[in-house]
Amino acid sequence: MEPVEEDSHDWPVQQRVEGYVNKHMADIALETLQQKLSVVSDEMHSLAEQVTRRSGGVFKDEPRREGQSFGVEPPLPSACSSGAADRFMTYPSSESAAQRKIIALLVEIKEEQQRQWAALRDIQAQLQGQTCCEEEDVEALHMDLPLRTLEQLDEMEGHLEDPGTQKRMVSYLSRMGGATVDDAVRRLMQAVLSFAVGSELNWVGRGQKRSFRNTRLQGVLFRALKRTPVGKEATHHQYADVVKKWLRFAPFRQGGTGRRCSRPPVDFPNSED
Repeated sequence: MEPVEEDSHDWPVQQRVEGYVNKHMADIALETLQQKLSVVSDEMHSLAEQVTRRSGGVFKDEPRREGQSFGVEPPLPSACSSGAADRFMTYPSSESAAQRKIIALLVEIKEEQQRQWAALRDIQAQLQGQTCCEEEDVEALHMDLPLRTLEQLDEMEGHLEDPGTQKRMVSYLSRMGGATVDDAVRRLMQAVLSFAVGSELNWVGRGQKRSFRNTRLQGVLFRALKRTPVGKEATHHQYADVVKKWLRFAPFRQGGTGRRCSRPPVDFPNSED
């Protein structure tokens, strides 16, 4: 029974550890990609210089070719001479056009490479900012999560009267992750409520339990879900269904029988009396 509560208590810590690991892996991937892009950039620069030198050499050699004289020029048929001249004039022109196209492509690749580097730097800055903001958000809440008593829930409701506290809470909870909408909602519930507190709540407050629907915390959780990648299109009805199931089975996860209070034992009369 107790290990379940300990896992629930350490779950936000595990999330922060996963965030640090993800950031470290992103740094390694960024460094590797930068090294590969640097090698590609050097190769493209070298190739561009070679193409430029060859392009300049072709244009410098052409006047010398035209100006050369070998004495007596053999007469050629008009058709042959015109065809040969056309081929001679067309070859340098097509070659220089291809070289200009190659250089333009290299310049375009270089610009795209610079844009990719800028995007990677932005991603790295966002990862670093998220880690710092997560620590600041947790400290600014002044609340030990998950909540373990109804008194702590009442205290949280008082804190959430402040819009700034709600904003920090939404920002913190929106980073809990989740592969699907259901998974994301369960992670949110487990992050803020212990199973003991969940056992005292249901959605509408039937019986002796308190209503979770009318709490400010419920609204904060839904806003946090909408800020997650998987929860952008989630409806409040879909979110509420998962919350209801989580609250319904909280007593079982706590290790109980699913009932808040145990019934007194029933004495059956002895059939022989």
